[in-house]
Amino acid sequence: MNQKRISQLEKTGYRIISEYISQELPEVQAEFGLINLSSVTVSSDISYLDAHVSSIKNTELLTKTLAKYARDMERKLIQAVAIRKLPRIRFRYDSS
Repeated sequence: MNQKRISQLEKTGYRIISEYISQELPEVQAEFGLINLSSVTVSSDISYLDAHVSSIKNTELLTKTLAKYARDMERKLIQAVAIRKLPRIRFRYDSS
């Protein structure tokens, strides 16, 4: 897949994940304080979409908690983008 399509997938993934966290997960927001989605990167073979997140509280549990909701986010992503191969969403803690 060319770089333009990957960039478009990253932008759409960023939008979907941030909207999902803010609208669908208010109880998670309350538990972790402010959740910040700093960036989204897609692997060159489109196998993975890495979402880099950080929070104010309970930072060690953030990625595991969000991983529980990754399937729902993937379903929303496949509805938004016409793509043959669906990337798996992985959450990575952004310590910066």
